[in-house]
Amino acid sequence: MKKLILLFVVVIMNVTFVSAKEVNPVDDYPKAIKEISKLLGPLSINDEFERAVRIKFTAMVNSDNELIVLQVGTDNIIFKNHIIEQLNYKKIARETMTPGKEYTFIVKFRPE
Repeated sequence: MKKLILLFVVVIMNVTFVSAKEVNPVDDYPKAIKEISKLLGPLSINDEFERAVRIKFTAMVNSDNELIVLQVGTDNIIFKNHIIEQLNYKKIARETMTPGKEYTFIVKFRPE
């Protein structure tokens, strides 16, 4: 009986230590914005646009820490393609965004 109780205590301790190591990632929104801005880079298009354009897009991170663009809120194909090509499936730093959670960002493109 003593051995059974000791075995039970050891099993409980192992389960406790394993579950204590599971840490939920912390969202670091300012860091995510900096990384996304860096990934987007400057917009190089042949057509001139006269005023600043604000575009809202939704993205999430998969289990491999790759950014996935879900939706881009513009009908302008040039801006839409730029955002998707520059961001989709690009690696970002761990613990910047929680995998599986959707995030909304606003990007502002200004004419030079």
